[in-house]
Amino acid sequence: MKPLRSLADRLTLSFALVACVLVAVLMLILLSAFGRFNQFTTESGQRHLSEVLRTQLEQDAVLLADTLSAQLDIPLYHLDLSEMGKQLRQVQAQPGLDYVLLFDHEHKLVHDGSEAVPDYGRSLASLQQVPGNAEQVWVGSTLHLLKPIAVSSQTIGHLALAVDFTRALENLTEHSNAISAEAAQKQQQLAGQLVMGSGTLLLLALLFTWLFCRRLFRPLHQLADKSLRYGEGDKSVNFGMTQQDELGQLGNALEQMRRSLEQSHHQTSQLAYLDNLTQLPNRHWFQQSLERLLQYAERNGQRLGVVFIDLDHFKEVNDTAGHDMGDLLLFEAAARLRNLLLELDVCDPETGEVLLARLGGDEFVTLYPAPERSDQVAELAGKVAATLDQPFLIDGRYFNISSSIGITLYPDDGISSSEILKNADIAMYAAKQSGRNQYAFFSPQMNQALSERLEILQGVRKALAESQFHLEYQPVIDLRNGRIRAAEALLRWNHPEQGLISPARFIPLIEDSDLMEPVTRWVAHQAIHDLLELQTLYPGFVISINISGAALHQASTREFLTDLIQAQGVPPHCLSIELTETSMIRHLDDCRDTLAQWKNAGINIWIDDFGTGYSSLSYLHQLPIDGLKIDRSFIRELRPESDHSLVESIVTLARSMKLKTVAEGIETDSQLACITALGSHYGQGFGLYRPMRYSSLKPLLEQQCTETSS
Repeated sequence: MKPLRSLADRLTLSFALVACVLVAVLMLILLSAFGRFNQFTTESGQRHLSEVLRTQLEQDAVLLADTLSAQLDIPLYHLDLSEMGKQLRQVQAQPGLDYVLLFDHEHKLVHDGSEAVPDYGRSLASLQQVPGNAEQVWVGSTLHLLKPIAVSSQTIGHLALAVDFTRALENLTEHSNAISAEAAQKQQQLAGQLVMGSGTLLLLALLFTWLFCRRLFRPLHQLADKSLRYGEGDKSVNFGMTQQDELGQLGNALEQMRRSLEQSHHQTSQLAYLDNLTQLPNRHWFQQSLERLLQYAERNGQRLGVVFIDLDHFKEVNDTAGHDMGDLLLFEAAARLRNLLLELDVCDPETGEVLLARLGGDEFVTLYPAPERSDQVAELAGKVAATLDQPFLIDGRYFNISSSIGITLYPDDGISSSEILKNADIAMYAAKQSGRNQYAFFSPQMNQALSERLEILQGVRKALAESQFHLEYQPVIDLRNGRIRAAEALLRWNHPEQGLISPARFIPLIEDSDLMEPVTRWVAHQAIHDLLELQTLYPGFVISINISGAALHQASTREFLTDLIQAQGVPPHCLSIELTETSMIRHLDDCRDTLAQWKNAGINIWIDDFGTGYSSLSYLHQLPIDGLKIDRSFIRELRPESDHSLVESIVTLARSMKLKTVAEGIETDSQLACITALGSHYGQGFGLYRPMRYSSLKPLLEQQCTETSS
């Protein structure tokens, strides 16, 4: 059976069910009431008819008794038995008369209409057939009468007679039954007519209701039909309605919703394919465009170049100037790239759109359709690098960034979109590892380097969790007396399978990843733990730890070190922090507050690898610095016969600014003699002490303390 889907049909059916129930109940009530009324009418008519008949019979019987009494008064007065018998026998001959008895004034039987009168003289009370002295009484269907006979107002006797009206009453009963049967038949006919009439009226009412509901819900049905068409994708649907009732308001509201949905869909489509910050197409758009252009290149037997661009040092801009400034820089960089591609007419061959997208963060990518030679793509990458290498003026401040660019070519470096984009990303990373601000073409060997990088970074995470790291300490000696004055904490990694891994393999990778902060925290905790143990043995002993330049811009690292030395109770000036000259110069203004906070907390600030920054030395006056560590490249050249002027200038500069110096990389006695003669305060290197575990450093200090005390 087909289900009722129309609201009008369902409403009509519901109304029909309710109406049928109500009509059925009403008909039952009417039929029951009519039956009771018919029964009451029939019984009442029969009762009244019976009463009327009995009254009439009584009148007839009384008339008979009166007539007979008038005829018997003289014979009874004269006691004429013959005449009395004659009169009684004539009456007894009438049908329905049970008995006729004549009594004297003493109620003694005088005559019963028979010849012999066997009961002559018997009293009225002794006769069983006469029911007492009542003048008129019914016994069943028989009427008994006792009529006095008077002459000249003197009662001379009584006439007793009984009339049997059984036949008349039976006729009355038959007539009443006929009336009842006819009334029942009429009742059935009326009930049938009532049912037919009610059914006809109900059908007419249902038809009218159905037509009314169809008309009433026609606009709603139209709205539902439009909704289905709209849901199936028919965008030409208009829900607007001219009627002014609630359905018209509903239709107009749906039309407003449709327009809002289409507007929202348009905006969502834009958001799905557009980067909200730079207003460039996003990764989703790029993936589709790359797939399409790869198919286009395959059909036409052409090559396709992919240029993957990553901004160098952008994270430092966010850390130092804030994310709002970083967003403005990204917007400006996107505008420069777009203008460059428009100028070079690097556009989609099918749509004419500029083929530039932001993949996310500080990563952009552009496509070079149909290059004839690979150096054309290299030329484009060079112009991109030159464009981004120009200073950015944002909100009154200049920012210098560069770019690392990776290049892949279809079909040389891959045939699928995922493969060619992945290889471009690998090539970009290779350019970044080679010193940044350059481009690199993909080569298969880069995959091995990337795999090694990922393996090392995953291993670092595991090393932190499984305590594979340890610290080694390289002593720093006082060149005036040869005593150990401090030690530099150096991170070492003892891999369970590969053994000791060179710091040159994992330290640069850590500094260029999100692992820098957890590793720094681990080193600081361990170094301070060892430092506090050594304070009981050698009060004032100093341990230095190396901090990456990126930590200067991380509030979490800055606050962590300050809170840690306060919580652990590290004595003032017993913990030193070493920062490379290059990292401080790059963000001089931003690191000043961080260094001042650490200085106020009692931490010594040393510049590591001093002399390699090739920058102005004016920053030495602007930062709270305690000393300089002269880079090993200068110490390596020290010989008695060589020119010492550069190192001597550094030592002299430090003394003039009241800064101490440490000569790094002392490996020979001649280097030690030269640097001591030049006046450096401290020295460090394999020629003095090699890095050692804490378990070796502690006995060495104990021995020194013993020798000093003796």
